[in-house]
Order: sequence, then C-alpha cells, then structure tokens
Amino acid sequence: MKRRLFGAFGVLAIAAAVSVGGCKSDPLSDSDGIPAQLVTDFTHLQIGVGQTASVTASVLDARATALPIPVTFTACSAVVLAATDTSYHPIPATSSRAVITAQTPAPTCVVAAAAGFQDTITVSAVPLTFTGALSSTTPQGGDTLVIASTPQLKFDTATVAVTFGAGVVVPGTIIAKSTDTIRVLVPFSTAAPITIAGVLVTSYTPPLAVTLPSSVTVTQTGDLWGTGDTSYATAPTIPIPPAGASFKMLTNFGPANGPNCAEFGPPSPSNSIGPCVIYKFTLAAPTALTFSTAWPTTGDMDTYVCDASGLAGCFESGGSGAGSNNPEVISTATYAAGTHYFVIEQFRGPQPNNMVVTITAP
Repeated sequence: MKRRLFGAFGVLAIAAAVSVGGCKSDPLSDSDGIPAQLVTDFTHLQIGVGQTASVTASVLDARATALPIPVTFTACSAVVLAATDTSYHPIPATSSRAVITAQTPAPTCVVAAAAGFQDTITVSAVPLTFTGALSSTTPQGGDTLVIASTPQLKFDTATVAVTFGAGVVVPGTIIAKSTDTIRVLVPFSTAAPITIAGVLVTSYTPPLAVTLPSSVTVTQTGDLWGTGDTSYATAPTIPIPPAGASFKMLTNFGPANGPNCAEFGPPSPSNSIGPCVIYKFTLAAPTALTFSTAWPTTGDMDTYVCDASGLAGCFESGGSGAGSNNPEVISTATYAAGTHYFVIEQFRGPQPNNMVVTITAP
C-alpha cells in the first residue's frame, strides 16, 4: 500500500516536473511593442457649424497595449478643419488628439493614420441657426413675414412650420410656401428668434431635415390692422379677393370698449360679453363671399356682416356666423355693391388672440 501510494505520488511528481520544465512559450510575446492596430474613441461625430469636437486615437500592439506613436489626422474635405491638439500632453504619450471644426453643413470624414494603419471617423456638420433673409425683424402683428431660403437650406413644403415667441410659443399661419420662400402671417407674440421646422440641408443625400431657430430675433411690433377699433368710422379697410381666390388676415382683440361695440348699444350681459372689432370692405359690384374665422383658444366668437347703416343694417349675413363653432363660418352670400362691415364679437369665454380670418370669393 505504501509502495503503491509512493508510486502514485512519484508519477505525479514526475508529471509536475515535466509540466514545469516544459511549459509552452507565450504566442504574443514576440509581438510586444509591435503596432497591430489603430483605434479611435469615436467612429462618428455630429458637429454644429462653427463648433468644434475632439477625437483621440492610439496605436496598439497585439496585447492592446498603447504605444508611444504619434497619430496624424486629415480632413476628407473642406467641410471641416482637422488639426492636432497641441495642448494635449498625455502621460505616458501613448495617444494623440485632434480638434475638428465644422465649416459648412455637409457630411464628410476625418482620417486618422499612424504606423501604416488608418481609421476613418465620419462627420456630420449640421447648421445651428437658419441664416436665410427675413423681410423684417420688427413686423407688425398680422403682417406678412417673408422668409427666404439659402443655397444650402431649403424648405420641405410638406412639413415646414414656423413658430414665434419665447415661453408661450405661437404658431404662424403660412399663407404661401415653396422650396425657396415662405410667407407667414405674424402672430402677436413675444420677442425671440423664430423657429422653422422642415428645413432641408441640401448638401446631404437625401437632404437632411432639421428644425432651426433664426439667427436673428423677431420682435412683433404694433398691429397691421389697427385692431381694437370698435367704431364704424375708424374701421380699417380690408381687401376682398378676386373670384376664385382667398385672402387671409390675422387679427387681435384690442381693449374692450365697454361690454360691447359702441354701435350695438348696451345689450344685457346674457347676450354678449364683448368686445368686438370691425373691418370695412367696399364692393364695386354684387359679390359672393364666404367668411371663416378661427381662434386658438376655447370660447365662442360671433361674426357677421353689416351694411353701411351700421347697427340698423345687421345682420346681412343672417345668423350663419353666430353659432358655437370654431372656426365660425358665415355661409356664402352675395353682398350688394357698396360699403359693408365685417364684425368679430366675443360672445362667451376667454378672449382669444391671433384670430385668423379667411375671406373667399367662390
């Protein structure tokens, strides 16, 4: 038994001696310190035009040990600038860093190279602001703001939208649009850069759709239609479209003139809470017209058309504009040649701003 045990231990001892004395060599030992690959900390960068980003690269051996080999960086096009970051001094010096600066909105790349290896970082340079020309930076409420495209920034007519103001954002009503120009009714809003959705960056294939603020502040100043007029004598004149066309206007309630428009006397509180605004239009011949008025809040607005006699001539439109709908529509009716007045009156609920009126001549 002892001999057997001894013999067994002897075999184990011999096996151990063979194992220790004859271990295999490290298959990677010959590659220590020899460049095997180039790695970067980013494979893709998105950079706003005029802004910078950094990328770091290292040369590794087969054990993934970083080697003290400098890496160079080269921009694939003039869309970006690529420069070695001379302020970067790692310890040990086993990596290099580049500063990438976006010049124009377009796709491009940066190539990192060292020790016979290369790696490509794709770059998306994107615009940060919309730089197209605006017809005014201080438009009146209700006026038409014309927004022009640039060679690189066009408009997607299917999705383009414009908003105004800071804090409380107010949509603008687009009345005409093409890939090169937008015409939008200016709402009553606070001063802020406008925001345009549906901008296409044409240097991308397919074009990249983005939402951008304007590079300048737009400050709504005053009121194109002089809203707050509650008198036939001072009512501003609005244009009437030719047959087959429409005209859009954006309007606002001004300060209340008592419970109602002065022309309508003092009706009971159960009738209307007022106020109202009045607009004049003149027809050279009998003309069929439809009026539609929409507003962005709850509440009930009434609309009607009166003739030149004022209160005595209401309501030429009948009661079709005095329901509880939004938009409130005055059905198509033919109005005689001469002067008429279009009236919007607050009947119930909170007083709205930015009412959009569409006048159509069928």
